[in-house]
Amino acid sequence: MNNKMNPHLVMNYFRGVAKAVEEDWQRAAHSVGLTQAEQHTLWVIFFEGRASVSTIAKYGLWDRSTVMQVVKRLKEKGLVYIEKDEKDLRVSYVMLTDEGKKRRADTRKANYDFLNFIEKQSEEDREGFSNLLKFLEKINRNYYGDEFIEWVEQTEEKEKRHSNFSS
Repeated sequence: MNNKMNPHLVMNYFRGVAKAVEEDWQRAAHSVGLTQAEQHTLWVIFFEGRASVSTIAKYGLWDRSTVMQVVKRLKEKGLVYIEKDEKDLRVSYVMLTDEGKKRRADTRKANYDFLNFIEKQSEEDREGFSNLLKFLEKINRNYYGDEFIEWVEQTEEKEKRHSNFSS
């Protein structure tokens, strides 16, 4: 058996999964009048309470210029507002409006075919799914660091608590 990594296989399988996630996320976001980037931005702001452009970029895995464009569109849609830091006027924070909070909550109810598929597969193979999550965590930790992993895990806990109260 050849133990050498097959780059064609690995890269194309990961590309296929990434494409499926992106397309599904985009469809779900469009169902509530958002782009995938706008939806993701709303979620980052929701979890942070108020977030600087740098924070949104760090956790959204974007450049600051991309975040500025997305925030501008969200502001035009009345979903966010921007407030200057009282102590350092060079720093601005983005926060959700009431409509932004409602729209973010609406995205929780959207249909995600990919997530439905993953949930079904995880029920059939819990150990395999658990191993997959550990592997994905290792990949993300390698590329985005401990802080990103900690943020994802902390916000997942916050989302679980929030969904228990709103259900």
